[in-house]
Amino acid sequence: MKRYIKKILCPVDGSEPSKKALEMAIVIAKSAVASLTVLEVIEEFGPLPGYYGEAPAGADRVKWISEQRFEAVHPMLDEEGVAWDRKVMEGYPADMICRIAGDENYDLVVIGSRGHNAIQRFLIGSVSDRVVHHSTCSVLVVK
Repeated sequence: MKRYIKKILCPVDGSEPSKKALEMAIVIAKSAVASLTVLEVIEEFGPLPGYYGEAPAGADRVKWISEQRFEAVHPMLDEEGVAWDRKVMEGYPADMICRIAGDENYDLVVIGSRGHNAIQRFLIGSVSDRVVHHSTCSVLVVK
């Protein structure tokens, strides 16, 4: 039998929807015997308000934010026994997710949905919506 899912990319941003997406990605990785990459894209202009404060003086902002995010998901990965790795990038999330998924030949992107209403999507956009429309591989949006 041919394995269709060998590499899974799961972007996380510290939100509850991204944690749910990671839980789903772990389940799929285990059942498909696939590798899982946890991707953190640190926005160039800082994280969304409410997630994290400013990095301490003298600290590397990207590394500090990444560590805050990773602390929330690291235990899930260690408990489940899946092959995983971690990438930390800086840039615009949707663009980086699509670029990495395509350049590194991922079979599936598992991403959380923030659940924005129509007005919020119009004003600030939706990362998951952009990824669905621009990714070169399959995308699973977890609500």
